[in-house]
Amino acid sequence: MKTTRHLPYSLMLAALCCVSAQAADLDLSDCDVLIGKKHNAAYKGWARDNQKSAEAGDREAIRLRAIEASNRLACHQEVITGDDDWGMIVSSADGTSETHLPPGIPNIRKHPAAWRALNQAAKYGHQAGAFGVGHKGAAAELVLRYAADLPQYLEGAYEDAAAVYEYDCVLKRKFERRDRAAGCASARTARARLIPLVAAERRRALDASARRWAEGLPTASK
Repeated sequence: MKTTRHLPYSLMLAALCCVSAQAADLDLSDCDVLIGKKHNAAYKGWARDNQKSAEAGDREAIRLRAIEASNRLACHQEVITGDDDWGMIVSSADGTSETHLPPGIPNIRKHPAAWRALNQAAKYGHQAGAFGVGHKGAAAELVLRYAADLPQYLEGAYEDAAAVYEYDCVLKRKFERRDRAAGCASARTARARLIPLVAAERRRALDASARRWAEGLPTASK
């Protein structure tokens, strides 16, 4: 019997079809591709080209770079911790949803490939969040899960969570087909958990920046 494994973030899953189509028919939902067990030359070629486009400011490439890093991290987590640590999203008939995320990879610094993927996912996710609410929320939750390992990303994660909170909870705007209520709940929780990890004087500036971002983001990506 063949078992199909799903990556833990619905945001990432939604975009994988786009990644595959632009990657010479590579299936980037396949962990064997993402961790280099098959089609490695083609995969590296795609990653190199996409990186160049992202560094040149192409928004789609920036999004794909964040998605690829996050999913690669999830694949390493499966190898290291087993299937039991994968996340799932449960949706109710009334439209609400609850996300159950795995606790992360213990002692991740001892696993160089996973550690590299984590740092890239945190960095690239924050960058992609500049023009996407979902990326901001995912980036904040990722850093929160690895807060002890990623102190340099805590302020950015707080700003990301605060921005999603402002957009979803305060302004109550709709971004494409996202579940705003679920986004609001996740952002509220992430922001609350990040508060004690960021100095009060820094939070004031980050809150102001988050509000400006939320007010300036259109309701559909460009």
